[in-house]
Amino acid sequence: MKSIIRKTALACVALVAAAASPALAQKKGGSLTVGVELDIPGFDALKVGVYDTSATIAAALIFDTLTTLGDDGKAKPRLAVSWTHSDDLKTWTFKLRPDVKFQDGTPFNAEAVKWNFDRQKDPKNACRCAFYVSYITSIEAKDDLTVVFNLRDPAVNMPALLTRPDQNSSMHSPAAIQAKGDDYNRNPVGTGAFIVKSWTAGDRMVLERNPNYWNKDEVRLDRVVLRPLPDSQSRFASLQSGETDVVWADEFEADNIAKAGKDKSLQVLVYAGSGAAVNAINTKVPPLDDVRVRQALVMALDRPKLSQAITNGLARPASNPYGDGSWVKCKDDGALPSDPAKAAALIKEYGKPVSFKMMFTATPRGRANAQVFQQFWKKIGVDMEIEQADQATFPPRAFQRKFEIIGWRIVDFPDPDVQMFANFHSKSPLNLANYVNPELDKLLEHARVTPDEAARTEDYCAASRLINKEATWFWTFQNTYYAIAKAKVKGIPKMFGGIIDVSSAWLE
Repeated sequence: MKSIIRKTALACVALVAAAASPALAQKKGGSLTVGVELDIPGFDALKVGVYDTSATIAAALIFDTLTTLGDDGKAKPRLAVSWTHSDDLKTWTFKLRPDVKFQDGTPFNAEAVKWNFDRQKDPKNACRCAFYVSYITSIEAKDDLTVVFNLRDPAVNMPALLTRPDQNSSMHSPAAIQAKGDDYNRNPVGTGAFIVKSWTAGDRMVLERNPNYWNKDEVRLDRVVLRPLPDSQSRFASLQSGETDVVWADEFEADNIAKAGKDKSLQVLVYAGSGAAVNAINTKVPPLDDVRVRQALVMALDRPKLSQAITNGLARPASNPYGDGSWVKCKDDGALPSDPAKAAALIKEYGKPVSFKMMFTATPRGRANAQVFQQFWKKIGVDMEIEQADQATFPPRAFQRKFEIIGWRIVDFPDPDVQMFANFHSKSPLNLANYVNPELDKLLEHARVTPDEAARTEDYCAASRLINKEATWFWTFQNTYYAIAKAKVKGIPKMFGGIIDVSSAWLE
């Protein structure tokens, strides 16, 4: 399997290099079909709350953001051409690109930026998306091309926080939202390279090239089709049969990734990001309100064996929420050791029967994964009941704390602040574990206000040590993102956050 990983990494590097080759070598025209994991629920943040990976892949085509990530992981100009900040890093001023229009012909300007963020933040709208931009106190449109963000706390990496085409940073047409009302959710209008032409729920979304795009030279394809294919085998089969050109994949498809690595007509794209696949433990419900029980559950796990059992060893074990792709590097992250004997002793010390439910997706894969966890915990005398739920019910169940243990993900972000503060601060509505610790709050608050990266790193590593000690969450695997594509597909950049961005792709 190691040789496959090396091959896929080289394939990814070659593809990125191709994206930077001279424009004359990049063929214009053609249609590209992408197989995504899930059906897209829509694009109005007030309705969907948070974009999943499939929605974000689509958003990268329809919308633009103020900034984007270069292959070096740094913020680059997009709708904003430059930015400056005050000495205290609490005021950021962005100069916008002139002569940009939304796909409905209305102008993109500073008022549009302000309108987008104000709508998310308005308490009357009660958007789950609001917490992620709560650090912004106000937005000012100084003139058509100057927008000012006033922040509650200093933000060292403010431009990087605006790069992801998600529910917060994608720029929507205010006129279209106001005109379409509830219908806007499925009739999105951005400034992006592609326009939605048709959309059949559960089947496909067809997007065509935006003839008035501000950066026409960047767009080579005439059409992109997104097809939701929840079953991994169906996705891979669609690629082999020619029904799709690119498909989303993950470590749980290790066999498919291995097959693709040996097939000269295919290529495997891989990106090792930050963040991790995680599990949140509801610390307010017994027996999980006892730290000994939580520690025992974590210490009963052997992550390399877990990886071998469910991903043929492809998934990289995680011991903290940052991962190898993050600039946060911890000499000591406080990870609890794999020690079944100690885990069994902690359960015995607890002195009462330990049983609970853990949520998994209602899929064959979900059940298979659940059974592996179940076996680890059975060995230390713990009874875990498998609860399977539709993927769509996971977010509402999580946000309403209607779970005992639930699978989750800390997304690959250029800066850890947004995810760490959202998931672990006691006053966050997204603090799924229901865990309150003033020391942890203090670390997270300090990490977001100091510009010193070394000091921030120590804050985040200290936070990891505390979370690991209390076992309020546990990490399974680091975020590694995969896509499998036909060899003829070129120009897909690094998959930051698992986003397969085909907006500037072309067919050889």
